[in-house]
Amino acid sequence: MIRSIALFAAIYLALVAQEFIPPVPFLGGAHLLLVPVLFCYGALWLAFPAMLGLSLFTGLLSDLAFLHVVGDRVEIGLGWSMLFYVFLGTALRPLQPLFLQGRWEVHCLASGGATLSLLLLQYIMVCLRRGSFFVDWIVFWHIAGPAVLALMLAPVIYFLFKLLPSGVPLRRHGNKHLT
Repeated sequence: MIRSIALFAAIYLALVAQEFIPPVPFLGGAHLLLVPVLFCYGALWLAFPAMLGLSLFTGLLSDLAFLHVVGDRVEIGLGWSMLFYVFLGTALRPLQPLFLQGRWEVHCLASGGATLSLLLLQYIMVCLRRGSFFVDWIVFWHIAGPAVLALMLAPVIYFLFKLLPSGVPLRRHGNKHLT
């Protein structure tokens, strides 16, 4: 229970904090995205109903933070991130047994892939709304750079959450409570 509450709070705080983290110059000015890394941890750790709640919470906050309006046109609309996180969390379900056995690299690869997919879908959505595609090295690094940073950050997030108690219920043995 403690880890679940900490996860929901961490996603909210990460969404706020990543706005103040400066871009990484050696990755073409790419920004660090903390939310997909935290979501992947939650999707791999939580039960399915809790994961659905986490995906709706994460998607709604992300949509509100990244609502992109140019003039009178909405380029990145409200609601699509919720669908993205629901599909991502559902796609990660088969990997949950490996993750629960302590395979941290599952979280690492999922975080990198999720960040890459999220940014690529946002870019495609904006390009389709504008009616033209433009790709150069800056665009490439603004999409691939956060994925590389997510790969490096995921083990740190994994081991930080492993330090928190998991909230396993107490077992009763006679009159004594065992943890």
